[in-house]
Amino acid sequence: MTRRTIEISYKIVVIFSLCLGIFLNLINTSSRKALMSYYTLQSNLICLIAFVIIVVLKLRKKKYKNEIYFLVKGAVTIAIVITAVVYHVALAPNNFVMDSLQNSIANKVLADTFVHTISPILVVIDYFLFDEKGNMKYYYPIIWLIIPLNYVVYVYTYSNFGGRFYSIGGSKKFAYFFLDYTKIGCKGVATWLLFIALAILAISEVFVLIDRKLKGKKVKFKFKK
Repeated sequence: MTRRTIEISYKIVVIFSLCLGIFLNLINTSSRKALMSYYTLQSNLICLIAFVIIVVLKLRKKKYKNEIYFLVKGAVTIAIVITAVVYHVALAPNNFVMDSLQNSIANKVLADTFVHTISPILVVIDYFLFDEKGNMKYYYPIIWLIIPLNYVVYVYTYSNFGGRFYSIGGSKKFAYFFLDYTKIGCKGVATWLLFIALAILAISEVFVLIDRKLKGKKVKFKFKK
């Protein structure tokens, strides 16, 4: 078994995990539109698209690992890491759920575990196992902020046009309590967004630092090349 085969096989496992998490959530909701408007599902979907494209390119033996690849791969990795960190640190302690059916359908717990924990971990492991290290630039984290910042714009646009979310542990109009200016005020929202942005930048810079420290190092598999 070659390293290429192992990498493709692992990425297919990641794709399966991402698909399963999204699927289990969508089949157990009373509103797919509302559910797909959460950052969690959107970050999982972005990762799914990225991994499918990577696998297709790898199967076709295309050269794709250029600066754009490392920029995008880092962006989607950080995007789903944010999902896991924010959920476990700020949302889960407040009994946050993405669907009013959460407590009545058993496999919603499994669905949440996939999108908030299992898939993010698998995506991070993929980086450590297979990505060439030392290609992340120190300014990348600024660009990576585009995904979460775009989501903030999306939420307020979605809400302005009548979109609604589930309010269990969150906000009916703005998905997450830290975006709800009607409850915590504009200053409160600004404070939370600044804190989250700085936390994202900090996590991202640590990621870049680790990447540069690992430059030239590669996980070795005991198989032929």
